Amino acid sequence: MYEDKDLQRLYDEKYFATRQRPPMWKRRAEFIVEKFNPKTVLDIGCSWGELVKSLNDLNVNAFGIDGSDFAISHVDPTIKNKVFKVNLNSDPFPFDDQTFELIAGFYVIEHVHNMQFFAKELHRTLKSEGKIWFLTPDSGPEGRNEVDVFTNKFEDWKKIFEEYKFKVEKFSPHGMLALKGKLGKFKLYKLPRSLQNVAKRVAYDIANKKNMKDTSFILTKN
Repeated sequence: MYEDKDLQRLYDEKYFATRQRPPMWKRRAEFIVEKFNPKTVLDIGCSWGELVKSLNDLNVNAFGIDGSDFAISHVDPTIKNKVFKVNLNSDPFPFDDQTFELIAGFYVIEHVHNMQFFAKELHRTLKSEGKIWFLTPDSGPEGRNEVDVFTNKFEDWKKIFEEYKFKVEKFSPHGMLALKGKLGKFKLYKLPRSLQNVAKRVAYDIANKKNMKDTSFILTKN
């Protein structure tokens, strides 16, 4: 289990060098509002808080937690009071019980060692009717390394979180795609909205199978 000195050694400037993509986080925030319409959100493993800021810019009361001193030192000054340093393996989340309507974690659960403690804090801080959205590599044990210590396939995550009193369902985030982006040359954005959604799902599934190879799922309390 990583102590603070291990977190600072592994999650340093080099680790975060390629992780800042502001337009992506803005679109992800917009999608969260469109799909979930939450009043309160917690971003787990928030890095320097692009999603937290983007959500607050959309009038969502969003907070973030991360274990890296380097990441937190780069948080935008306007959200400094909304981002907290937390070792996900051992530190209680600094929030009251049943605070959040949505908890999100993008490429973070594969970094957690103490899943029992982590799941307990998720369950404690999530509202009774709240949701948790995780996006994580669908790589299984062969994807594990010094930082990605607990990669799993969806079926394994389902068993793990069901054991910790969650209901687990697959969730496709294809709605995040912007048809005027890389797909703009195909002019799919001119299709009726229902067909745009079909096009997004097909495009996402192809990209995920070929490049991203992720699994996305929703947790709710049993």
